[in-house]
Amino acid sequence: MSPGEEAPGSVDAAGTSRRAHELALLVDNLRDYAILLLDAEGTIVSWNPGAERLKGYAASEIIGQRFSVFYTSESRALLEPEKALAAARRDGRFEDEGWRVRRDGSRFWAHVLITTIYGEDGAITGFGKVTRDLTQSRLHEQRLRDNAAALAAANDELEQFRRLVLGVRDYAIFLLDPDGYITTWNVGAERTKGYSTEEAIGRHFSIFYTEPDRARDHPADELRIAAATGRYEEEGWRIRKDGSRFWANVVITALRDDAGAVMGYAKVTRDLSERRAADEALQQSNERLARSNQELDRFAAVAAHDLQEPLRTISGFAELLRDRHAEALDPAALEYLGHIGGAVERMSRLVDDLLGYARAAEPAEGAGATTVLADAVAAVLDELRATVEASGARVAVDVPEDARVRAERRDVEAALRNLLSNAVKFAAGDDPRVAVTAEVMGGAWRVTVLDNGIGIDPADRPRLFVPFARLHSASEYAGTGLGLAIAQRVVERNGGAIGVTSTVGEGSRFWFTLPAA
Repeated sequence: MSPGEEAPGSVDAAGTSRRAHELALLVDNLRDYAILLLDAEGTIVSWNPGAERLKGYAASEIIGQRFSVFYTSESRALLEPEKALAAARRDGRFEDEGWRVRRDGSRFWAHVLITTIYGEDGAITGFGKVTRDLTQSRLHEQRLRDNAAALAAANDELEQFRRLVLGVRDYAIFLLDPDGYITTWNVGAERTKGYSTEEAIGRHFSIFYTEPDRARDHPADELRIAAATGRYEEEGWRIRKDGSRFWANVVITALRDDAGAVMGYAKVTRDLSERRAADEALQQSNERLARSNQELDRFAAVAAHDLQEPLRTISGFAELLRDRHAEALDPAALEYLGHIGGAVERMSRLVDDLLGYARAAEPAEGAGATTVLADAVAAVLDELRATVEASGARVAVDVPEDARVRAERRDVEAALRNLLSNAVKFAAGDDPRVAVTAEVMGGAWRVTVLDNGIGIDPADRPRLFVPFARLHSASEYAGTGLGLAIAQRVVERNGGAIGVTSTVGEGSRFWFTLPAA
């Protein structure tokens, strides 16, 4: 029997109905949670306004369908809905985060909790499903904004609601009276806060707050705001029974009667301590990595700069020997001088790219600078004219004359130079074709460079923008392995993004976006 659940026969019918009514109000007013019931096979048997608000289906459209309708086609192909129910049958619950699909086809990042519901005989009678939209906070600490509303009004469904709410273990869900005193308590609340049902019910909810919060009357402020606006949400420190602190996400929803008067509050608390600790550790790690990268970039810039003079000296002496003493040198010596010259040329390209990569890490100099995309494309194609003609590639350009981006021109040209030179290099040998296009997408321009070349193996894509991570040997395709890394840096420092789609044997489509001017 769950904490707070009365023994059979301990209350009269009126008491049971009142408690069921309170629990129904709780579910009705948790408008940030979508709560629905499934039968034992995963078919939807109840629907509510909260679920309709989140997923877009009316009850008449969705009841009787399989809950797999909310999964992406990829997830359904992998049988993820069936695996979720299998895990819930085995473990009593299943929790997941992933992409889900609304009625209009749009996707949202969801936190899903499926709880197994057992009958009096211990057999599985169905599942309770709680879904929350975490799209906006996927890379941040989780914020509770689940949609919820009434599952149904029938007495048998109210009993299911009671079991569902009281059985949720990962959320502390309970009711407060208008003055803030606790009137219900669930397993999740006992697990999160450490108080049993008998210890919690009847006490003021301010017992969960720190001394400074109580001193400034913060619990009362939360109830005042919830009463005035309908809800209150925050994250902060809370106190368990044993005195330990935990970082909590708290949602307080005002419950009103038919006349609009506040008759109490629904309170949902989630322990985010582990998430907070992980985020802080990640932030510290990122800060250390950023400092390390800055030091490496400074070293690369200094080293590359200092290498230029010795390279010029080596190149100059090699040319001097070849020009002034060619008659005195045998063919082998002249061949060696040629090798020296080739090595110096390759090293010079590497030094130039290394300098470009290090400088690309610096903040953009021309804040608010505007670049005409068509002019930048024309300038880069003119610069690469000899390379394009030598390859025999046909380059098609479709860039609107009015396309302007907020970015430094040298950065736009650097990105185009690296993408275009790669496209020409890897285009099909018998009929090399390259296309450059630009289209406006929202508040940005998306520039695409397409080739019909060898394509990229999916296993190699994670290494594409990694400095020096070459996918082919220098003997196959010349290059320093820094071009794409430079392109990524200059695009991102101007507030853009870069990416690629590719099919092996058919070609690659590299793209980058920059804010429209």
